[in-house]
Amino acid sequence: MKFIKAILCQVFDLVYFFIKGSVAYARKKGVVVGERCRIYIRSWGSEPFLVNIGDDVTVTSGVKFITHDGSTCLVKDEHGKRYQKFAPITVGSRVFIGVNTIIMPGVTIGSDVVIGAGSVVTKDISDNSVAIGVPAKVVSSFEDYQAKIKATCASDTDLADVHGYAERVQCAIELQNQKHS
Repeated sequence: MKFIKAILCQVFDLVYFFIKGSVAYARKKGVVVGERCRIYIRSWGSEPFLVNIGDDVTVTSGVKFITHDGSTCLVKDEHGKRYQKFAPITVGSRVFIGVNTIIMPGVTIGSDVVIGAGSVVTKDISDNSVAIGVPAKVVSSFEDYQAKIKATCASDTDLADVHGYAERVQCAIELQNQKHS
């Protein structure tokens, strides 16, 4: 009976995710999510209520929010009972978190931040930063990143009259190549 209940709960969660959307699903799970966020994950770990996300945040696929340290199970008190460590994660506003990033317990990510794909964020990242790597380290200011993007990439304004996704991508590539010439 427990197995059937578990399957039904998973099916209900999946249906809710697809009908209501990823942001509503995250909120249902207990994540505090601001406005105009784009979320491409469904798994929020065992303590989603410890995750707080600001406005205009993109959480790409494969991102993991780790709000506890499971390794503490190896340390026991005099009664043989394990220790527990939990810590919240806070993400500011206007943040992009790249594919397959891992955010560890207790981390605060400021506002106007880009976290590069595959990074492991073990310490706080201050406002106006670009951080990459394992462990993630700040490599640039957001202002420098923004200037680089404006100088090398196509804008939505440049692509406004191009219809169809494949055509937009091809046009963007052509514009990028022109900017590099």
